[in-house]
Amino acid sequence: MFEIFTQGFSFLNLLSILAFFTTVGLFFCGIPICRQIWKRKDTKEISGAPFLMGVVGGCCWMTYGWLKNDGTVKWVTGCQVILYTTYTIFYWCMTKKKLWISLKVLGVIGICTSLILGVHFFGMKIFHPLGIVCLTLNIADFAAPLGGIRVVIRRWATSTLPLPLCIANFLVSSEWFLYGLLKNDFYLIFPNGVGSLLAFIQLLLFVVLPRKPGQRAPIVRLWLWIRGVKVEETKEIVAELGECDEKKMNRAQRWSQKIKMNVSTVAEELENVIYQLPTKDQFAYTHKIGDDDSSSEKTVETLDETKRLQWLLFQQLKLSRIPNGNVK
Repeated sequence: MFEIFTQGFSFLNLLSILAFFTTVGLFFCGIPICRQIWKRKDTKEISGAPFLMGVVGGCCWMTYGWLKNDGTVKWVTGCQVILYTTYTIFYWCMTKKKLWISLKVLGVIGICTSLILGVHFFGMKIFHPLGIVCLTLNIADFAAPLGGIRVVIRRWATSTLPLPLCIANFLVSSEWFLYGLLKNDFYLIFPNGVGSLLAFIQLLLFVVLPRKPGQRAPIVRLWLWIRGVKVEETKEIVAELGECDEKKMNRAQRWSQKIKMNVSTVAEELENVIYQLPTKDQFAYTHKIGDDDSSSEKTVETLDETKRLQWLLFQQLKLSRIPNGNVK
């Protein structure tokens, strides 16, 4: 990489320097995660697996660069091991489940120790097996963001994809792909070629799909602009404002707003149903006696007659029990 200062300027040396700075810059993506952990004072719901895998991948590629005597690979992967080891130590200090993360760290240390011992005892015999391991780790690293493609297709928007990270992955994989071509290194060409293709597909989604639901895709805007069609931004602005308002509201406020909307909808439906019913006051006075009223009056008269007969019968029994017919 630093041959540019001794051997002069060449495209390979320039590409090596660009690959070094862009790749190391990509390794700093762990800093926002560490800041989030520091604010929470805990590692709850944040996995330390990316940090550990970064250490493993860096050790594998650094061993590969050592066997091939590639200065660029050694410098880049050396920085990777240092940064991801720092992230792992910070994660271990902040987590409350130190036993579980300690076991994982011991596993990573065992893998790195086996690499060193393998190089010491077997030398170049492990070059191709190690190259296959590095190739597999690289492809898995580039394919990791594809897990969010399903959400993008379901929402038909790219708001869940990080555009800066996709651009960085495309630049880094493309640079290492060209570097592998110039070095004639299959274990650099194949994984970075696949990574460039996957990153290009992700960037293509930003062109053919809108950034947020309800908006127009950039390619549609470009086509309308070429045709001279005036694009109305009203729906997009409303959609954007609505999304911003939803972000500002907490969960309780969103639920209360939904309940209010549902209650108002039900009230409107009931009002429409009541309005369609025939208007008749059940308690209004009328001089006409209907069948129901006459039947109720007859029932009352029958009850009064029954009570009167019962009273007369009770008096007769009382008189029959009094001796000599004396009535008090």
